[in-house]
Amino acid sequence: MLTHDLKLAGIQALIVLIPTYAVAYWTQQMVYTIPMLAATSFIAAAVRPTQHTTKVDDVAKDGAKE
Repeated sequence: MLTHDLKLAGIQALIVLIPTYAVAYWTQQMVYTIPMLAATSFIAAAVRPTQHTTKVDDVAKDGAKE
């Protein structure tokens, strides 16, 4: 589980850092990197695996007694 979390964190970091540094390099101006950082942070935050939850039926807990 820890390695999966580290991989996900690495992917999120790359999603943010690559476009931000690319914009900084190409434009040579810091004014464009801050909006790129903010925009890619939203994209990186959306990259999360769906978590499976187990739902327990309330009827099954009490032995189907009503």
